[in-house]
Amino acid sequence: MMRLMTVAAAAAALAFAVGSAQAGDAAAGKAKADACADCHAPEDFAGSDVGELTQAIKDVASGATKHKAKIEVSDADAADIAAYWAAGEE
Repeated sequence: MMRLMTVAAAAAALAFAVGSAQAGDAAAGKAKADACADCHAPEDFAGSDVGELTQAIKDVASGATKHKAKIEVSDADAADIAAYWAAGEE
């Protein structure tokens, strides 16, 4: 029983850590998204799932998704921009 509780606690901690790693900082994302503002506005993505939006940005950066401009962003930058855009605020 103790082993089961230990495994459950470890799984919960891991799930929290993974979820936290995906969370971006919308305030930081606002500054980082300036380069995208010629074509994209936060309202374009308001209400979007942050995780899906983060992955979409990463896919554009890696070249997996065709995009008219080449972008270079870190995983943290992608998460920050996604958090800002998903919030849909100027």
